[in-house]
Amino acid sequence: MKYPYKVKIGLLTKPLENLDPWEIELFDQLLDLDFLEIAVLILDGRTIEVEQEPKKGLKSLWPGNFLWKWQKIIEKKIFKPVGTNSDKVKQLFLSTSIVRMLPDRKGFVDYFDRKESEKLKGLDLDVILRHEFNIIKGGILNIPKYGVWSLHHGDNFVNRGGPAGFWEIIEKHEVVGVTLQKLTPELDGGLIIEKAFYNINWSFIKNQQFIQFSSIQLVLKNIRKISYGRFDLSKSLTYSYPLYRSPGLAATLAYLTNFYKEFFLLVYHRFLSKKGDNFWKLYFGKGEFIYAPLFRAKEIPVPEGEFWADPFLLVKDGVKYLFFERFRFERQSACISVGILENARVSGIKDVIDDGSHMSYPNVFEDEGEIFMIPETCAKKRLEVYKAVDFPYKWELYSTAFEGEQIADVNFMRDTEGKAWIFFSKGFWHDLNSDLYIYQIDSLRLEKLTPHLLNPVIIDARIARNGGKIYQKNDEYFRPSQRNVKGKYGFGVNVNQILELSLEEYNETKIVSAYPSFKPNITGFHHVDSHDDFYLMDVAIRKE
Repeated sequence: MKYPYKVKIGLLTKPLENLDPWEIELFDQLLDLDFLEIAVLILDGRTIEVEQEPKKGLKSLWPGNFLWKWQKIIEKKIFKPVGTNSDKVKQLFLSTSIVRMLPDRKGFVDYFDRKESEKLKGLDLDVILRHEFNIIKGGILNIPKYGVWSLHHGDNFVNRGGPAGFWEIIEKHEVVGVTLQKLTPELDGGLIIEKAFYNINWSFIKNQQFIQFSSIQLVLKNIRKISYGRFDLSKSLTYSYPLYRSPGLAATLAYLTNFYKEFFLLVYHRFLSKKGDNFWKLYFGKGEFIYAPLFRAKEIPVPEGEFWADPFLLVKDGVKYLFFERFRFERQSACISVGILENARVSGIKDVIDDGSHMSYPNVFEDEGEIFMIPETCAKKRLEVYKAVDFPYKWELYSTAFEGEQIADVNFMRDTEGKAWIFFSKGFWHDLNSDLYIYQIDSLRLEKLTPHLLNPVIIDARIARNGGKIYQKNDEYFRPSQRNVKGKYGFGVNVNQILELSLEEYNETKIVSAYPSFKPNITGFHHVDSHDDFYLMDVAIRKE
């Protein structure tokens, strides 16, 4: 079979007017895939009222139910989802074949018998995506080549049931999981295709919206994989938690207490307090980072009215040139600056790339006898590569790529075979922290960019986003990454060893995680630049 081949899918779907905004966005992006055909829309054909969940009646007036109902109304007013009005999706419903199914409903189960299932048998479907019906059982599960897929917006190892994004807050999880599964008759216990993990929010409605839209990438990634004949499954492990349902009075009160505490703290810090936790400073430490006692690191003095972050150091002719993000409060943006590092102090500081836009993460490195820099230029919605014309102070724009896209924290590496790679995060649904993308490149001219088959190779806010330059030690490569959990950006830093890298595979293992608890008043930590006998890092300090 020639790859990529055209993937044929069916959509178990509600009528267009009943789709959630994230589902419309998913369908819209599916229509943009040139290797995919939406062959059929599968709708509920039952016209009589089927057995529904028992009506609550007076139960809706119980304190827990009453408070829960009104809290959802309030949050949906405060955090309105982005409206989606896709003409392509409208046309999909007008022009695509429709099959109306009549399963038998028993309680919360929709059972598709042989007669109903065979309505789809001749369509030669690869996948059916489930966006309608209850728990599905029967022959329909065996109709598509790769099964019926469903997104469970929770990690099915610790959370089955719902509401999505709620119980993780109550139980103080670090992240919220999403499970893409091939359905089996067991509720939320299907065969796992892949999981994703996202930073948690204190609002369950914001959590829900965020994981719904973000998980679109999980579906697109795995459909692309099967277009190349790649399909990975694993079994759901033992589940030892309850089947979660809408909260009662105790859980609702616990949630309301936390929600309004966080809400008023946010208002206070944003509008009333002069304190904040976004004042970044640099630290210098001796020794190898993964073994270092971080409390011994020394603070690098920063001038008043600015903060420094994202340190990258390049040694040339014995001189340590430190490049960093230089943020000035009076202009509320950052440029790239350089100074000479000596004994935990920086002298001769000059701005070297400053075009008025916000820049950070000045990844500076040598390649094939030249010196380059790839700063983060998210604000310009493209990736930019600069070349040193007169190092370290004069740079010129060398190449660009990914026009119109938010590209964050780009790392460059050459492997032991001389192949060149770039690693970065890409903005999707207001998120730059959950996904890691890899491309093989021809050169830093970026004339040929070959995406990794598994992009995004990682969907996990705990380890995905780069947190410093990839470095080599004894023919092994290490990738620092950010740990963005518990609702915080810059909760900690990991160092991960790259075990396998090709266009078809990527594997790494975490060696260590470090947290901002080694000095008083530190509230964040998200970057390390590691060298043989010293390291640099940035930390957030709460402003007084």
